[in-house]
Amino acid sequence: MQKHTNIVCTIGPASSMVPVLKDMIEAGMNIARINFSHGSHEGNLELVEKVRDAAKQVGKEVAILQDLQGPKMRVGTLPGEGIELIEGKLITMQAGVQTADPGVIPVPYDRFAHDLSKGDRILFADGVREAEVVDVQGNMITAKVLLGGTLLSNKGVNVPTVTLSIDSMTEKDDEDLAFGLKQNIDFVALSFVRSGEDVRKLKEKIVKWTPEGVEPPQIIVKIEKHEALQNFDEILSETDAVMVARGDLGIETPVAKLPIHQKEIIAKCVIAGKPVITATEMMASMEYNPRPTRAEVSDVANAVIDHTDAVMLSGESAMGKYPVQVVKTMTEIIQQTEESPLDALMPHHDTAGEPVPSAVAAAAVELARHIGAAAILVTTKTGFSARQVARFRPELPIYAATPSARVCRQLLLSWGVSPFVIDGYGTPEKMVQDSLAKLAQDQHLPAGSKVVVMSGLTRESGSGYDSMIRVREI
Repeated sequence: MQKHTNIVCTIGPASSMVPVLKDMIEAGMNIARINFSHGSHEGNLELVEKVRDAAKQVGKEVAILQDLQGPKMRVGTLPGEGIELIEGKLITMQAGVQTADPGVIPVPYDRFAHDLSKGDRILFADGVREAEVVDVQGNMITAKVLLGGTLLSNKGVNVPTVTLSIDSMTEKDDEDLAFGLKQNIDFVALSFVRSGEDVRKLKEKIVKWTPEGVEPPQIIVKIEKHEALQNFDEILSETDAVMVARGDLGIETPVAKLPIHQKEIIAKCVIAGKPVITATEMMASMEYNPRPTRAEVSDVANAVIDHTDAVMLSGESAMGKYPVQVVKTMTEIIQQTEESPLDALMPHHDTAGEPVPSAVAAAAVELARHIGAAAILVTTKTGFSARQVARFRPELPIYAATPSARVCRQLLLSWGVSPFVIDGYGTPEKMVQDSLAKLAQDQHLPAGSKVVVMSGLTRESGSGYDSMIRVREI
């Protein structure tokens, strides 16, 4: 049974061996995420090579996603036993240092004190510890503990109501990006995005640093800051794809609003034709247990019903005891959910006044439905036309034929799209014929099947572009 919703798997110690990766690919992994918050360049290159080796052995395409660490604020180095935060008591923090005097909490970010004001909330360790700023003097911050407990070294620091003056990319991110571009990665994820300007800066670096002759990766923005929600429309217009990074987003915003934020982000991405990934703690219990909780099953199913393009595994596949089983289980949940009539419920897309490619894609989907077509075939050089068709979430398969192996891998993120590489050096008609022949040869479609073909070609005059929809028979 083919699934429409794709699976992104974080690769780590539990999934770093080629035999395990092969099993994960067979189980339904479409995209391998390499988290550059961890590991060296040499170690991460080894992971990239192993993923590609496993994909080649299985005979399937797998995309590589480089996830940049971003300007994540953390506590500096504390004594081995940490510091005990006592509710109602005052604590002292020092900005711009990795270590501090006994009893003082260091925060390496230089402008931390500068950005804070009296009354601001500071969250530690994913929000399980909390304090309120009482006073700021120079680089020293005094705060009252609201949620106490032990605070250990390197735990995360969030200030949900404050816009920090920190750069969107660190020096480490620049080095990691330049390294990733040399490895021909397919996607790069930008952490802690706050505005469209953050995305534009990343684009400039990608253009500048991509080796000559190499196609650039697509950008995935991670929505995990409160500013990103405020500026989401601007960010969406600049990016290629979106990740709902529920970990930090659930700290930066009221956790009770997180499901609504998730649904709103997914809905906007679907309408815009931009792929969206739902991430964080989707199957977290399977890091240690062979079966998910009922709540996790419902979480994955609800994301599928919302028509997310992909769901993501983090620690479950990187560090967990059951990296293959968790992919199999997620695939089963996706397939069962997509069989449900609830999955077919889609908001109406009014294409009046929209650009021609969107209207043509809508017409192709509607035509396929009316004639009972077995599939939609899109011939595409950039992947744009296939993503436009996917935007309407048709029930039937979407096959995308492209001359670019990079575009083929990037389309693995788009809902319902089954991409494959085809020779694009002949005429557009030959590309269509070769694509139909490949579908018949690979037994995707039986003889006599009707296929709606959507393609385009540049006019001989060089001015303009014609979009075409045809009905062909296998």
